Amino acid sequence: MIGARAFGGVLLAVGVIAFVATLNVGDGWQASGPRLAPAVASALLVVLSAVFLIRPADDELLAHLKESTKDTHWPTPVALVGLLIGYALTLDVFGYALATAIFYWLAAWLLGSRSPVRDFVIAVVLGVVTSYAFSEWLNVQLPNGPWGV
Repeated sequence: MIGARAFGGVLLAVGVIAFVATLNVGDGWQASGPRLAPAVASALLVVLSAVFLIRPADDELLAHLKESTKDTHWPTPVALVGLLIGYALTLDVFGYALATAIFYWLAAWLLGSRSPVRDFVIAVVLGVVTSYAFSEWLNVQLPNGPWGV
C-alpha cells in the first residue's frame, strides 16, 4: 500500500511540474498550438496519480500482476529502454532519419524479428518518409544530421 501511494505522490509531483511548465509554452490554447497536447497529458498524469493515491493496489491486483509478469523476459524491456535512451542521445549526431532507422532496426531485432534485411528496408523507409512528412507537410524541422537528411 505504501509503495502505491509513494508512486502516486511521485506521479502527482511530475504531473504538476509538467502542467506548470506547460503554462509557459506558446500563447494560446488552440488545437494546433504547442500548449494543448502537453497540458492534456500532464492533466491525465495528475488524474492517474490521484487514482494511485486514493485507491492503492489491493491483494487481488498484486496477485494478478505477479501472475501476468512471471514469464516476462526482463532483459528485453531493459534493453529497449537503453535503446530508447541511445536514440534520444543520437538524434542530433546522426539526424532524425538515420537515428530513427537505426532505432527501428535494432528494436525489431530485440523484439525477436528474424528478417534483418526486411527490417532494415522498413526502418529506412519509415525514417526517411517520417522525416520528409514532418519537414515538408507539417513544416516541423527535425534534426538533419551531418548528411542533411
